[in-house]
Amino acid sequence: MELQESSDDTAVYCPQVKADLIPKKNQEFQTLEDVKLFYTAYAQEGGFNIRSWTSRKKDGEVVRMEYVCSKEGTSQITGKKRGRNKTREGCKARIAVVKATDGKYTVTIFVEGHSHPLTTPRRKHLLKCHREVTMVHKSLTEQLSAVNVATCKQYDFLGVHSGGLENIGCTQQDIYNYKRDCRNEVKGHDGDMLHEYFLLEKEKKSFFHFQNRS
Repeated sequence: MELQESSDDTAVYCPQVKADLIPKKNQEFQTLEDVKLFYTAYAQEGGFNIRSWTSRKKDGEVVRMEYVCSKEGTSQITGKKRGRNKTREGCKARIAVVKATDGKYTVTIFVEGHSHPLTTPRRKHLLKCHREVTMVHKSLTEQLSAVNVATCKQYDFLGVHSGGLENIGCTQQDIYNYKRDCRNEVKGHDGDMLHEYFLLEKEKKSFFHFQNRS
C-alpha cells in the first residue's frame, strides 16, 4: 500500500499490486462478467472490497456499469449502531465501463486512490470478496455436524485440513451463517417432508394409515 497526498492535503492510499492487475482507461472487456472478475481480482490483491454502484440500461441491456470500493458513500450512524465501525468513508476509488458499438465494454473511469488504509496482506483472506463457503466446506461441516462436533471445532478442523486458518477461504461466521440458512430452509419444509415420509410408509406397509388435520 502506497500512501500519497492529494491536492487538498488529504491522505490517499494506493493498492500495491502487479502491473497487469491494474485497470487502465480505454481497456476493453468482452462482457460485464469479465469486468467484475478483473476488478475483483484487483481488489483482492489490493486489500479492499467492492460493490456495484450504478448501472444504466438501454432497451433492457446494460450499457454502463460502475463498481466502487465498499467504503464509498457515507454511513448514517445512530442509536445502537454508534459503537460499530464505519462501513462507508466517502471513498472515491472506482471503475466505470461503457458498452461500445462493437459490443465490448470500455473503461472510461478508473480512480486508483482510496481515502482509507487498505487491508494488510495478513488479513486479506478475511475480505468478503475473498470468502466463499465451498462445496468441500459444506460437505465436511455436514458430516461433522452429524456426529455432533461443535461449529468452532469444525472450523479448527477445516484449518488443519487447509493448512492454516488463513487458507480456509471463509470465516467461522460464514460457517454459522451457512448452517443457519440450512436450518431455515429445512424449517420451512418440515411439514412437506413429514407428509412425504408418511406416504412412503403407507406404500410399504398396508396397515399404516394417517390422516391430515387442518
